[in-house]
Amino acid sequence: MEKKYTYEAPFYFIEVVLVGVVCIAVMIICLALALFYPILPPGLLVFIAIIAFYQVWNTFISLSNPEIVTLSDSEISFAGFNRVHSYKIDELSTFLVRPFPSSGKTYIRVNNHTIFKGRYWVPTKVFSDGKELFAQINELDYKINPDSLKSRARRVNSEYIKNKKRK
Repeated sequence: MEKKYTYEAPFYFIEVVLVGVVCIAVMIICLALALFYPILPPGLLVFIAIIAFYQVWNTFISLSNPEIVTLSDSEISFAGFNRVHSYKIDELSTFLVRPFPSSGKTYIRVNNHTIFKGRYWVPTKVFSDGKELFAQINELDYKINPDSLKSRARRVNSEYIKNKKRK
């Protein structure tokens, strides 16, 4: 069964699109100031421009902040800005999930993740059915990486809770 989870529109615009556009402006302004009117040390302005460029890259080029996450029994895909990165679940060589439950964010690295593809920040708290998405992503991590320390800790904790309820 396929299910689409969508970043809530106003949050996506503010947290992703607007931040990307502001970073483009910051990058251009910093480079222009460094070249033509260095009111701050040029090295500092170039450093700020590099940081802004990295954010622009992650937003618009590598699709690190997807607008739509689609999960099915056989595939996971991340979409945004009219592009889709899809991965067959049974062909995944790497699926690393770093959940941040208190903030609802999840950092996912898929296959041979590079600066071009395979690294995704998914703030599940602002996605439709965010709790379900958070749980599904973590379930997929446990399924793909059953021998990871995180998976083993989950099994041990589940067994402990079961045994505690029996007493």
